[in-house]
Amino acid sequence: MRTRRAIKVLSGAVAVLCVAATLSACGDDSGSGDSATAGELTPVRFAMASPSWNAGYAVMAVVEAEGFYEQEGLKVTTNLFPSATQAAQQVAGGGADLGLMTVEPVAIGHDKNLNLSYFSSYWAKWIYSLQVPDGSAVRSIADLKGKKIGVSAVASSGATFARTALELNGMSQDAAALVPIGAGAQQINAIKTGQVDALALWDIQYQMVKNAGVTMTPLPVKETEEAWGGGFATTEKNLEAKKDVLERFGRAVAKAFVFAKANPEAAIRDLWKLYPETRGSDPEEKALADGVKVLQVRLEGQGFDDKTLGRIDDAAFTRSLDFMASAGLIKKFPAKDIYTDAMFQAFNNFSYDDVVKQAESAG
Repeated sequence: MRTRRAIKVLSGAVAVLCVAATLSACGDDSGSGDSATAGELTPVRFAMASPSWNAGYAVMAVVEAEGFYEQEGLKVTTNLFPSATQAAQQVAGGGADLGLMTVEPVAIGHDKNLNLSYFSSYWAKWIYSLQVPDGSAVRSIADLKGKKIGVSAVASSGATFARTALELNGMSQDAAALVPIGAGAQQINAIKTGQVDALALWDIQYQMVKNAGVTMTPLPVKETEEAWGGGFATTEKNLEAKKDVLERFGRAVAKAFVFAKANPEAAIRDLWKLYPETRGSDPEEKALADGVKVLQVRLEGQGFDDKTLGRIDDAAFTRSLDFMASAGLIKKFPAKDIYTDAMFQAFNNFSYDDVVKQAESAG
């Protein structure tokens, strides 16, 4: 059985991406050369797939706040986009040099000649899951028949994941109702008051729900176990033409990961400093503790011990493509068609000790 609605939801977005790719030759390449001249910084346009800043992206605030971009000779302009598809559109169309996005739009765009490839990991694990509150009678995907599943939006990747999971477990994707519940307090209220029976969100959103005192239990979806989540992507042309810039960007981000792991509280304060709206209204001690818990979700499995930050695991990437192929979202193809692991050693070519010292001395 194919996930027809999931394909329909995504097909329009892919069509837009294809138009963007066609127009990419007309994109403004001004200021995007490979290297900065003496005393100057190389401008980089970065598209990040997130509707807003939160503690799950604290690393991307650290890289700016602690001057790691400047250390690598870069002047990075970050623009947020509500979805991975929109971020991919910007990169494919020449509106951004690179983007941070989950795996779906690049994989789905493969057969559409979007020519996007990942060059660095950010989400080391598949981030979407279905979860139910502790004590729920729902113990498996099959038990969701006739239930209500809360999603951030009906066209979200979490919603597509929920539909796909239902079909992969022998049910129609209409077997359960998908209820849009927004983000933050709306999500928490929906599950607390029983408006929904389950949630189809992503990892840091579940940590935020847990921070609010709601304990959730995942429903196993074997097809996404050990799968890769996504990372930094660019055009195949840029992989060669801007290789030096991409390596410097990846190294700046790797430094920020090391800083955040060494002093997560300082990382959250960097986020607050740059984006005060992320501070929230809770007392400082609770807000800081909750923010650190969300950040820790992102730090897990990143490759600190063996200094492989940014490395893309081929088996995990293949697992993601297998899931999408089984759902009818893509035709199966080798993972290496849309990623390279040639740069991660350059990303890690810096003194971890120096960055740790910087973090330990931070307020």
